[in-house]
Amino acid sequence: MVVDRSVAEQTHEIINLEHALADVETKLPKKFLVMSIVDKFPKSWENFGMTLKHQKGRLSLNDLMIAISIEEEHRNQTHKMQVEHQPRANLIVGKQRVTRLTRTQKPSIKTKPPK
Repeated sequence: MVVDRSVAEQTHEIINLEHALADVETKLPKKFLVMSIVDKFPKSWENFGMTLKHQKGRLSLNDLMIAISIEEEHRNQTHKMQVEHQPRANLIVGKQRVTRLTRTQKPSIKTKPPK
């Protein structure tokens, strides 16, 4: 899967391919389809995919789509929160000069007063 596009959108494309195969009388087992979608998750979704693989019981295609939708919504909200809470630096007035250190000295920053 591609990182730039929605995982749910790409999953729908895979399901549409499965329907096209069914039209020509080639059926894929649902378990195979579900696990192949989970295996195609982007690298950033690796932990989520492992969680889905190790769930007890069978994961249906509908359950997978619901889980993907919930995970994408959660990731979008988390990303928005991270963007809103970016640290901001204050502007320091005056020139700074960092002196070169020998191995035994501690770092110090000397500032020149503004003119």
